[in-house]
Amino acid sequence: MKYKNLIKRLLRKISSEKITNQFFWNPPFNYVQNITENYICDYLNIDKNDLCRWCIVGVYRGDEIPNILKNYPLVKVDGFECSLRYTKKLKKRFEKNPRVNIINNAVTSFVGETNFYETNLEGNGSLLFLDKLSSKHYGSAQKETFKVKTTTLDKFYKDKNLDILWIDVQGAEKFILDGAKETLKKVRAIFIEVSINGGFYKESVKMDEINHILKDFGFTLVLLGTDFNLTGNALYIKN
Repeated sequence: MKYKNLIKRLLRKISSEKITNQFFWNPPFNYVQNITENYICDYLNIDKNDLCRWCIVGVYRGDEIPNILKNYPLVKVDGFECSLRYTKKLKKRFEKNPRVNIINNAVTSFVGETNFYETNLEGNGSLLFLDKLSSKHYGSAQKETFKVKTTTLDKFYKDKNLDILWIDVQGAEKFILDGAKETLKKVRAIFIEVSINGGFYKESVKMDEINHILKDFGFTLVLLGTDFNLTGNALYIKN
C-alpha cells in the first residue's frame, strides 16, 4: 500500500508540472522542439522580450508559429515555404498577422531557381531526391516535381538581425548553412532537424557535418532528441 501511494503521489506531481508536456509524454524529438518553442530564453539567459526575430525554413503548415508568438511578445517570424501544396494556405492563415511574414521561396546556397521534389507523404518534400531509408522506414515515394525560386539567408538578412534560426528541410540543411555564413554570426540559437546516419535523402548532410559547421561559428549542441532510426531534432546555442 505504501508503494502504491508513493506512485500515486509521483504521478500527481508529474501531471501537475510543465515537464509533463515537455518530456514525460513526448518522444525525444518533440521534447527538443517544445523546449525551443517554450524555453529558449532560459537557455540563452535572456528575457523573453529580448527576442526580436525568428526564422523558420520549411514552415509546412506553420503550427508552431502561434505558440512562438504567444511566448515571445515582441518577436516577428519569417517563414520560408516553397511547396505549392502549402504556400496558399500559409499565406491565408497568417495574412492578417503583422508579426508573421511568409516567403514563398526555397532557401539554399544560391539565388535563382531549382527543382523541388514532393513525396506521397505530407511535409516531406525536399530539394533532394528520396533515398532508400525513406521508403523502408516511412513508405515514402516520389511524386510531383516543380520549379521553385531560391534565395539565401545572407541575402534576406543582409540588413536585418536574426535571433533564432529554425531549419526543417528534409536533408538539405547544409545548403542553407552554406548560404548563411554572415547570418550565422548574428544568430543566438539554431533548432535543426538532424540525421545521424543519413540515407533518407540522396546527398543529405549527416549530423557530424552539421556539428563541424556550427562549431566554427561558436555554437554548442545542448539538446538532441532522436527517433528509433536516429533522425530527430537538435538545439545549438551560441557560446
